[in-house]
Amino acid sequence: MYLILSFFLMYACSEKEKTEEKEKGFLVLNISQGTNLKTEVELTDFILRISDSSSEILKGRIGDLPGQLALPEGNYTVEVYSMEFSEPKFEMPFYYGQTTVEIVPGVTKEAALTCSQGNAGVRIIWSNDFSVMYSTYQAQINSNEGYLHYSSSETRTGYFLPGTVSITIMADGQTINGGAITLAAQDLVIANLQVKEATMGDLTFNISIDYMVNERELEIIIDPDDIASLPNSETNPYTVAQAIERQGLNETGVWVTGYIVGSRSTSGNSANFVISENWRDSNIVLADSKDETASGNCISVELPSATQSSPPTHPRLFLNLIDNPENLHRKVIIRGNLASYFSNPGLRNVGTGANNYYLLEQE
Repeated sequence: MYLILSFFLMYACSEKEKTEEKEKGFLVLNISQGTNLKTEVELTDFILRISDSSSEILKGRIGDLPGQLALPEGNYTVEVYSMEFSEPKFEMPFYYGQTTVEIVPGVTKEAALTCSQGNAGVRIIWSNDFSVMYSTYQAQINSNEGYLHYSSSETRTGYFLPGTVSITIMADGQTINGGAITLAAQDLVIANLQVKEATMGDLTFNISIDYMVNERELEIIIDPDDIASLPNSETNPYTVAQAIERQGLNETGVWVTGYIVGSRSTSGNSANFVISENWRDSNIVLADSKDETASGNCISVELPSATQSSPPTHPRLFLNLIDNPENLHRKVIIRGNLASYFSNPGLRNVGTGANNYYLLEQE
């Protein structure tokens, strides 16, 4: 299937503009589907972006663009993609094509692009062994761009940018290192997690892989030394003191619990920790004691940005002290990445879903 778009820009203008027009070249865009492009994806809904070495020249939905366009002489990068994709998401494959073209005045050039899947999918299947061995279990897949949480009932496919991802399994308060998988564009990984007792007491996780491009099998053997009792789940989270101690270890997707004792009013100075006024809706500050006033005993939590269409359960809308002053001194359990924030120990990249935090009742 091919979608051919021709862009020519017509001007009914001054002689000067007509002269400038003669100095432009013309572009014909020829887009074809890769073999794994879903048939229900409408190419007219794709985004076209044209840029030169210094700036973006054009960006817009293909179906909304004018039918004629001309470009000044030069070299351009032409990209077509189905959506913006910068962090892991469930059920969000995205498709992408790119090429370069040199525009010559008065000459029509063709930019031929083949769109194929630009990210990789991972689906987790839990064996019955987990429900027999553990009362609660879940997994988390971490990448450089973020993470996805897979509950024991999750059946959706999570999508990640190409690269290495790590699997962490939380079972009955234990944190189990599940190893790493290198993902390439167009991969679909089916991770079938099975538990069996080996002769030496090792736990073995067998992951079978179903790839769109390359088939391979992956077996991950869990060493008992890799099974830590460190808290890393909503049922056994880090305390604020533990989260402060573990700053700098680049831990992602960790759970932290503490009392909301205020917020940071401005960035860059630990003295800007405020407990009763000048709050900001962009963050909250947690401590192990609801009466804590010392900044050094606290951790700053970055609340993700919200929009007008965000649900009321969005963490910024639900937790910030400006709109919810009654949350002061309430205890919260929240998940994010341990990273410096406001030049202080912090928790960042909190997920926007309601399953990324739990606000406990007032004690």
